[in-house]
Amino acid sequence: METESGFDGESHGEKMDRMQSALTDLKKRNTQLKRKLQSLELVFRNAVDLLVVVDAPTGKIRRVSDAAEAVLGYKHSNLIGLKLSEILPADKENDHLTLEDNIPEIVDGVFLDQKLKCHDGSFKSMDMTISLVDNNDLSAILLTFRDTSERKLHLREMIKKNSALESALSAMIMADSSWKIDYANLEALNYWRYNRTNILHLELSDLFSFVDDFENMKSCIDEKGQWDDEVECLRRDSTSFITHATAVAVNNDDDDIDPCYVLSFLDITKRVSMEKKLTELSLRDNLTGLYNRRGFMTLSRQLLDSSRRKQPEIGLLYVDIDYLKLINDELGHAEGDKALETTTEILRNCFRDSDIIARLGGDEFVVLFLDTTEFTVHSIRERIDSKIKESEETRLLPFMLSLSIGYHTTVLCYQTQIGRLLSYADSLMYEDKKSRRSRISEEDILHNKG
Repeated sequence: METESGFDGESHGEKMDRMQSALTDLKKRNTQLKRKLQSLELVFRNAVDLLVVVDAPTGKIRRVSDAAEAVLGYKHSNLIGLKLSEILPADKENDHLTLEDNIPEIVDGVFLDQKLKCHDGSFKSMDMTISLVDNNDLSAILLTFRDTSERKLHLREMIKKNSALESALSAMIMADSSWKIDYANLEALNYWRYNRTNILHLELSDLFSFVDDFENMKSCIDEKGQWDDEVECLRRDSTSFITHATAVAVNNDDDDIDPCYVLSFLDITKRVSMEKKLTELSLRDNLTGLYNRRGFMTLSRQLLDSSRRKQPEIGLLYVDIDYLKLINDELGHAEGDKALETTTEILRNCFRDSDIIARLGGDEFVVLFLDTTEFTVHSIRERIDSKIKESEETRLLPFMLSLSIGYHTTVLCYQTQIGRLLSYADSLMYEDKKSRRSRISEEDILHNKG
């Protein structure tokens, strides 16, 4: 019931103030909406992509962005009111997108390489996105067209990089943050002899012969972000090969993408084998095949260093061929070589494969061994003399082979030096040589001459 002061007790003045306030708010909202519309219009018209708004019921173009002129050569006025099918004709290659009454049957999706008709009658290939906009009984279709050249450029670059990766001469492997293999190129499949399906079910550690190598790699990457080393790898058939391997952690700027690891392996088995052969050759005597002085010193030091903690008894035998110069002078160096080769054969038959036998040079030989329980100077002399006798029976040598020996044993300790062992055994050998020369003459050595 209206009173003198206004409806429901509201005075006329208060009512006018309320209406004025509501009108002011409405004007502000209208102003804000106009600004938003202007901003949207600005964004729409200046979009890099070509934007087309189509009336859903009729299939006619209602609006287009300014890119229409730059991309297709049309002016706005030329496109407004046209049927969509006039710029987006039916394409047999893209039968998944069909127009029924000028309206796409699919109004939500992405379609690549759609052909748009340009103003001059030519066609341009573009990627298209379709969205249905339905609000307040007003239905429209928004189509976004983007030039495919950039996408195709990125695609070509990606294909080129993938092709280079796949064709690399080294094995390339990628692993995820949990070290599970998620990519292996063709060379990696050849190295480890897996097919692509099988290798992608493996952990990276499965490719290493030794777990310690894998753990060392992880620690190094955690500390430095990269790793570089030579490691032994294990094939599917349980054979192994040596590789020079590198690994690097790849961290993405996107927090939603986990880091990954890229590894490269180069098979160096042949190179390592060749290096070992060359090293072996540098440690071997050409004539006898025994270790030379360098080889003996290298291996004997390694043997002593690895055995000091157990402190075993070790033995060193020094051997010298009596009258080798006489044999060379009277019978020729070919016969002197036979004396060296025969001595080599005798020593190999007297000692074990684990013992280090070497020719120091000229007529001098040495043997270093652990576990001396079965050796004494007398047992060694008997064994050598027995083998010399067997050799004389099987070889027609124009000389008598005589060997002087010096045998020294000691308990290995941290003060033991290989040079001192050689010196002690050499002194004992010269004592034996003096004794033998008093009993064996030059005539005895050459008794088989002729």
